[in-house]
Amino acid sequence: MVDWGRCIQQTTDGGYIIAGACDRNVYTPWQGYVYLLKIDDNGTIEWEQHYGVVPNENVGSSVQQTTDGGYIIAGFTGYTYHFDASVLKTDSQGILTWSRTLGCYDFYDDTLSVQQTTDGGYIFTGWTASYGAGSSDVWLIKLNSAGEMLWNRTYGGTGLDGGDCVQQTTDDGFIIVGSTYSFDSGGNGDVWLIKTDADGNEQWNTSYGGGYLDVGKSVQQTRDGGYILTGATSSFEPGNNDVWLIKTDAWGNEQWSTTFGGSGWDQGKSVIQTTDGGYFITGDSVDPIHSDLEIYLIQTDENGGEKWASLIDHNGKTDSASHGIQAQDDGYIIVGETGEYNFAAVDVLVVKIEGINDPPQTPVITGPSSGKPGKEYVYSFTAADPEENEVYYLIDWGDDTTSDWIGPYPSGVEVTKSHTWVKKGVYVLQAKAKDRDGNESDWGSCTVTMPCSFTIPIHWIFEKIFQRFLNALPLLQHLLSY
Repeated sequence: MVDWGRCIQQTTDGGYIIAGACDRNVYTPWQGYVYLLKIDDNGTIEWEQHYGVVPNENVGSSVQQTTDGGYIIAGFTGYTYHFDASVLKTDSQGILTWSRTLGCYDFYDDTLSVQQTTDGGYIFTGWTASYGAGSSDVWLIKLNSAGEMLWNRTYGGTGLDGGDCVQQTTDDGFIIVGSTYSFDSGGNGDVWLIKTDADGNEQWNTSYGGGYLDVGKSVQQTRDGGYILTGATSSFEPGNNDVWLIKTDAWGNEQWSTTFGGSGWDQGKSVIQTTDGGYFITGDSVDPIHSDLEIYLIQTDENGGEKWASLIDHNGKTDSASHGIQAQDDGYIIVGETGEYNFAAVDVLVVKIEGINDPPQTPVITGPSSGKPGKEYVYSFTAADPEENEVYYLIDWGDDTTSDWIGPYPSGVEVTKSHTWVKKGVYVLQAKAKDRDGNESDWGSCTVTMPCSFTIPIHWIFEKIFQRFLNALPLLQHLLSY
C-alpha cells in the first residue's frame, strides 16, 4: 500500500497534524483514503483517522487546526480524473463533523489549499473545470463556519489555469499563487499571482516567467506587506528545472528573484518567512546518480541569498517532500513520503531539523549616570533577538535589588523601568535578556554614581555667619560694592 504526506501544521499543544492519503493500491492507484495523522512534539503517533469511500481515490492536500481545536482539510475525491473538490471538518480527535463535495460530475475539480479566515469561515483554492472560462481555471471558494458556501470565484482565460495556494492577507483579502497558460509569456506556462478583496473580487494579477515552463506552488505574505512565492522555472536554464524564489511588493511587482538547483530537475513546493526574516523552502530534486527524487531543503537570508541547503536521500529510494514549516523551537519540520513505489510500500515521512537559535544581543542601557539618593530615575533597556523572538529582561540595580524576568517584549523595542537608590555610592546597573526558549544574552552594564544626599542652602550659610559675627553685614556690603 502507498501512503502520502501532503501538509503539516503545528498544533496548539506543541505537536503536529498531518494530512495526506493512505492505503492506495500500488498497481491500481485510483483508490485510497484521506489520511489525518496527529503526532506529538517527538513524532509519536497520538491518533490517526481516514476518510472516503473506496474504490474512489481520496486525498487530503491541505490541513489546518481551527479555533475550536478541530481540523479543516482540503482535497479531492473521485476516480480516473473525474474528481470533485473535497472539504472535511473534524473535531479535535479527527472525528468527522461535516463534509462537502464541490464541483460537477465528469469534470476535474480539486482543492489544494485551505485556511481558516478571521470571520471563522474557510477559504479554499484549487483547479476547476466545472466552472470558468477555460479548460481549467483558478478556483476560490468561501465557506462559512458550518461549511455552507458563501461564494465561489474563478479566474482564468481559455487555457489551463489553476490555484495551488491561498492565504488571507492583512487587509482581509486573499492572495493566490498557481500557474497560467492563458496569460503566459511564452506559451508554456507561467507563475500566476492573484490578489482579491474580501469578497473574492480581483484587485490585480501578475504573471512571472519566460519562454519555458514556469509554475507557482506556494505563497505567503511577508512582514513588509509584500509576498514571497516559490515553484519552479525552466526559463532561466532551458532544459533544466530549478527551484524559483520570487519576492514582490504589496502590488505584485517583482523586487528580486533567485533560482536554486543543479543540472537536473528541482522544484520548490512550499515557502515560509522565518523568524530571522529569511525564507525556508521545501522541495524536491532528482538524484543525478539514481535518477530518483530526493528532498531538497533551502534556507535563505532576507534577500534570497542561500545560507544553507540540504538533500535527504534514503539510499536511492524515492524521497519527496510536499510541505515544511518552522516549528516553535525555531527548527523546521517537513512532511512527504519515502519508499519504492512498485516494489515496496511508500510511507509517510516526517523529518524534524533542529534549528539554530541564537540568544538575544547584549542589552543596551541608557539613563542618567549620576543623581541624588532618594530620587527616582528612569532607565531604558533594548535588546534585539537575531530570530526576532520576543525578549525578556532581568535587571540587577546594583543595590541588592534584582527584578524577576519581565516581559515578553518585541525584539529590539525599548523598555523603560525606574529605580530609586536610597544611599550614596557607586552602583553597577546590569541587565540581560533571554528569548522564549531560554537562551540568555551576556550582561550589559553601566555605572551610576549617587553623591551626597543633601546640599547646604546658601542662605543658611549667611544666616550662620550673621549670627556669629554681628558686624559682618556692613563688611559684606562693602565687599559686594566693588
